Amino acid sequence: MGEKLRHRLADSTVVEPLVNQWSAWAQLISPLPASLHLLNFQLLALSSYLEDPPAHVRASRDPDLIGGPFVDIPAERADQIKDLLATTRERRRLNIELAKAATDFQNWLADEAHGQSLEPYYQMIPEPLRGYVELTYDYYNHPIVRFFESLLYESKYYQKDLQSLRLWRLPHDSARTFFMSTPRLLEEQQIDWRVSFDRAQVDELFKLESQPRPLGYIKDLLGISERDEGKLTSLLSTAPERLPEKQRDDSIHIRYFGHACILIEWKGTTILSDPFIGVTPAQGGMERYSYKDLPRQIDFVLVTHSHQDHFALETLLRLRHRIGHLLVPKSSGLLYGDISLKLMTRKLGFPQVSELDALESIALSDGEIVAVPFLGEHGDLAHGKTAYVVRAGKEQILVGADSDCLDRQLYVNIRQALGTIGTVFLGTESVGAPLSWGCGPLFPRKPHHLHEQTRRYHGSNAERALEILKTVGAKRVYAYALGLEPWVEHLLGLGLTVDSPQYIESEKLLAGWRNLGGASERLCGKADFVLPHTSAIEPFFIPTSAVDFPGKGEPLFDSDDSTDAQDQFVF
Repeated sequence: MGEKLRHRLADSTVVEPLVNQWSAWAQLISPLPASLHLLNFQLLALSSYLEDPPAHVRASRDPDLIGGPFVDIPAERADQIKDLLATTRERRRLNIELAKAATDFQNWLADEAHGQSLEPYYQMIPEPLRGYVELTYDYYNHPIVRFFESLLYESKYYQKDLQSLRLWRLPHDSARTFFMSTPRLLEEQQIDWRVSFDRAQVDELFKLESQPRPLGYIKDLLGISERDEGKLTSLLSTAPERLPEKQRDDSIHIRYFGHACILIEWKGTTILSDPFIGVTPAQGGMERYSYKDLPRQIDFVLVTHSHQDHFALETLLRLRHRIGHLLVPKSSGLLYGDISLKLMTRKLGFPQVSELDALESIALSDGEIVAVPFLGEHGDLAHGKTAYVVRAGKEQILVGADSDCLDRQLYVNIRQALGTIGTVFLGTESVGAPLSWGCGPLFPRKPHHLHEQTRRYHGSNAERALEILKTVGAKRVYAYALGLEPWVEHLLGLGLTVDSPQYIESEKLLAGWRNLGGASERLCGKADFVLPHTSAIEPFFIPTSAVDFPGKGEPLFDSDDSTDAQDQFVF
């Protein structure tokens, strides 16, 4: 009788991907960045914690220090951290050797090579790097050690056996500690499933959300013993659930899932950007859409860049069986920190992945998805990133993420190539973390303090955001990706309030755009709306100089009376 009862994942169940007990993100998957992060961050953080556990706990809970390298583990569990440190040094010995060799060799080569032939230096490549690198110069004769990332994935440095999924019940959003600095020690009511992320069994677990199964099937899938059956049942629900159907009319439907995650639906096509979905806490919290609010099939998923709040492995793995086509930015393959999301996601079992360079596109029925350049937000590092323009009939939508208007002419050129973009989704993360916050472990030499503070991971402020809107001819802007939702706090550590600069800049953006006659709204939590159809009069703003549009591309106006229109709309 019991086997006739079907179970799905409960709404409050978190399934967190881990690598060696640390929350998985892009820098823990790609072998060389993962090795450098291990050596230059994880081992240092754990060692520092063991010197003074109470100090780490106090610092990790100080609102001004959240997001710092502080381990939030109670002092009475310090022995478990000591064991983790010891086993990590042993199990990841080869990765530690790789990281040390890469750093030492790059520093030595930078001091030795000044333009002479690099051929003799191949004989000096240390053993851990042999067969995995090419030695090159840039045009200023600065030596570069180029790593073959694809070969590293096939090497002893990529350890799939360290991957696992941690299943647990989320009581409230604040139960999740900062992802980067605190390893996930197993709690009493949690289940640790030792499985590599690429396995088909992972999809079978997540299919439970739309295809409930008997308890016995789920126990066998996860390898759960009778003793732990109670843990499993606490993570499951027998309440019926039905995923929403696709929107098939010719209106453009938008559903906002929080932070930078939006679902665009049009004529039966579904497009999800930068997916990060929050589960619903058992004790409640800010209202949100979750996995049950997504359609069964998501035709396209767009990833703008590899930062943890835009390339969220927890969500992507959970949705993998629903995703038709994953679109990611192009990686140059020159800097080893320029992680190839195409290589990574294919290695993680995503069946169809395309890497798009600027102005490359994917065709839709009477539409397309176009990759467009994305400046700023990466500390001046040449790491892969892209924004996207989604064209649905005559409507165009810019999914701008953390774009910064460092050069207005870029948006003049984009409009020249693609035409007026009526709707813009754009963040105002105008502060940004210092250079070493995310990429510090990747540097062979510690960046100068001045560089740390001036090269920050920030996007547009209000002034620059307004320039983007005016230049592309927008009618409406949606400010998003501010980190306002509590379910992204463990990834960002921002703790924003209405007095935070990012929030104040969003207020200035919204007010400034309304003063100019446009529509504006800040998204937070959840939202559902339909984009209005384009009016007959185009555009909302036009370039102020004929130099901007030298006669190529789209006509500026639909009517013949372009002179009067230009006088009316010029800014």
